[in-house]
Amino acid sequence: MKKLGLIILVGMGLASASVFAHDNDNEYIEQQQAMYRPAHNNGVGYQVNHLNRMLNHVRGEFSRYGAGWRVRRELGHISAEVNHVNSEYRQGDYGSGHIRSEIEHIHAELHDVEVRLHVRAGDYYRWQ
Repeated sequence: MKKLGLIILVGMGLASASVFAHDNDNEYIEQQQAMYRPAHNNGVGYQVNHLNRMLNHVRGEFSRYGAGWRVRRELGHISAEVNHVNSEYRQGDYGSGHIRSEIEHIHAELHDVEVRLHVRAGDYYRWQ
């Protein structure tokens, strides 16, 4: 009887620990999602955020598929362009269509890098 009580007590302790761990996981997921929820300043914030995610995605593909020094150099150039767009956006310089045209241009460059890396079609970044 003592063993049964001990087993029940240990089981309840483990069950409560897993509930707390699940709550922490949900909080972590919500924090991660909040990082990707920009203020929608006429959609520019969303596009800037999307551009940052695409750059990270292409960097990961570069690591996975590998490429020559030319692609590495171009990816460095694109990264500098993305940093410039990010600084313009942080300064609030997104009223004109200038930043949108830069985003479209960089998006096309990143997609060209994906094509040159010979990435499988299913691995392309989905720009929606």
